[in-house]
Amino acid sequence: MGILAAALHDPVFTSAIHGRADFALAAVLFVALAVWRAPPWIIVLLGAVAGSVMALAGQG
Repeated sequence: MGILAAALHDPVFTSAIHGRADFALAAVLFVALAVWRAPPWIIVLLGAVAGSVMALAGQG
C-alpha cells in the first residue's frame, strides 16, 4: 500500500495540485466518485470544466 501511495503522490499529486483550490477540486471530485458513486465520465467532464474555469480565473 505504501508503494502505491508513493507512486500516486510523486508524479501525480505534485504535478497537479498547486494550491488549496486545486486540492479542494480534487477532494470534491474524489468524494463524488467514491462516496456518491457518480459515473466516471461525469467526473472527468466536471474536472475539465472546473479546471478550465479555475485557470481562466487565475486560481489554478
